[in-house]
Amino acid sequence: MYTHVLATDMSKHMSLLADLKTMVEAKKVAGSSVLTFDKFNDRIQLLQSVIHLSDLSNPTKPIELYQNWNQRILEEYWRQGDRERDLGLEISPMCDRNNVTIEKSQVGFIDYIVHPLYETWADLVHPHAQNILDQLVMNREWYQARIPEEQERREDEEREESLSIREESSASQNAADATPRA
Repeated sequence: MYTHVLATDMSKHMSLLADLKTMVEAKKVAGSSVLTFDKFNDRIQLLQSVIHLSDLSNPTKPIELYQNWNQRILEEYWRQGDRERDLGLEISPMCDRNNVTIEKSQVGFIDYIVHPLYETWADLVHPHAQNILDQLVMNREWYQARIPEEQERREDEEREESLSIREESSASQNAADATPRA
């Protein structure tokens, strides 16, 4: 059972993707629309792939559900980053709430991790996964369309922060100038 849980470890992603691709090739070579998993190891491999697919399924859900869970996951990452910062440790990738562009990160996650995995799965179970791929593409487009908005929002925040710092500095300087000298 623990080997199935390890299928959620992202360090195993490329290996699991390669295993899925091997299953797709075996299906093509067999010339069959049905794949049989006669060997125990083949069944284990399939179960691990399904668990990995499930673990990475959030971007394949309707956008409202995807966003809701994405926010929860990001909060978990950001709490980890806050804790790392408090301990003086280097902040792990994606865990710095001050340095994450959510829209860009989701587009990258879909492009480089989720889409290749689900595209391979769709090849294995064709045509039964097309609706999943369609939703994934729509979600990617939704996040992609918001990248300029996110950049503008961050730039506005940076300008406001910079202005606030200048105003505080100016107020401090004015207070220092108004202090009588002996």
